[in-house]
Amino acid sequence: MQIRRFEAGNMQEALKQVKATLGPEALILSTRSIRDPRHPRRSLLEIVAAVDHEPLLGNRPSVSPGGPRSRGYGRGDSGANWDGGRLQEALLASGLAPGWVQPLLQEMQVKKTLGAGAPPDTVQEQLFHTFSAGVEVTEPGAQGKRAWALVGPTGVGKTTTIAKLAAHFSLKLAKKVTLITVDTYRIGGVEQLKTYGNILGLPLRVATEPNDLKPLVEDLGDDELALIDTAGSSPGNSALLQELKDFLTVSPVIGSHLVLSATTKESDLDSIIDRFGCLPLESYVCTKLDETAELMPLFNQLVPQRRPLSYLTCGQRVPEDLEPATKTRIAQLLIDQIQWN
Repeated sequence: MQIRRFEAGNMQEALKQVKATLGPEALILSTRSIRDPRHPRRSLLEIVAAVDHEPLLGNRPSVSPGGPRSRGYGRGDSGANWDGGRLQEALLASGLAPGWVQPLLQEMQVKKTLGAGAPPDTVQEQLFHTFSAGVEVTEPGAQGKRAWALVGPTGVGKTTTIAKLAAHFSLKLAKKVTLITVDTYRIGGVEQLKTYGNILGLPLRVATEPNDLKPLVEDLGDDELALIDTAGSSPGNSALLQELKDFLTVSPVIGSHLVLSATTKESDLDSIIDRFGCLPLESYVCTKLDETAELMPLFNQLVPQRRPLSYLTCGQRVPEDLEPATKTRIAQLLIDQIQWN
């Protein structure tokens, strides 16, 4: 096996080097960010790749007069007759985490779906099924006495999502819903939720400390759902996270759900998930899917670790822009991130 190390300014550049040197069958073993020795304030992407046969560098066949054969991929390509190297390149170029790519390819190779002469769309279909199988989804329990607390950093859409959930359960499913807020920090936070409550005809309760919240959730009716709005917290604010934990652990009736925006950088998502992990999280809610074309950073943090997704939102309309997370929906979102021509 030939193992080589490559340095480049970005993933696309690095993949070109790998392909030119080791060929399209090369496998990416690892990636990491390193400091550029010539420019200390800039970073480079380091890729370690390997191939079973001798590398192509210095022994490449001459290019025919018609030019190099195109191996481009995009939405117009059926995916038929793709080999593992080409699919790997497409997945990495889409932003899929390298640590996730290899297990996917290995699983598909075991199923013998990457061989030459595969029927049209087989690669896409098999990748779709592989994604579907790997996605963890859940529908938070809404039967009996339940309270759902939406937590997360500022600006991810917690209050709007609560309004969508409230409208969905009260108007569409005719379930008794109570709104509760513990967000007494944000100016206008209580008034915003109160406005939604007035429009939907739902009561609003305010808890300024944990001892206020406990009776509000424990006195719910036998089939009543409470939706709890919380203050946005910076992942680095340990004191506020502890205060939030004090609120949300006063009763076993309460389940916490972390709201994540698809517009957040992957490094920030990693920090948010890590810090909010101190709370007893039941699921993850993904918002603002309509505000970015790059969804891989979000799903890189959720799918490989099989973190359970419960709801997706993609707009400001209440309650239309809310949908339960399903395996097929998320798999399709992932497939749509890949260029197929």
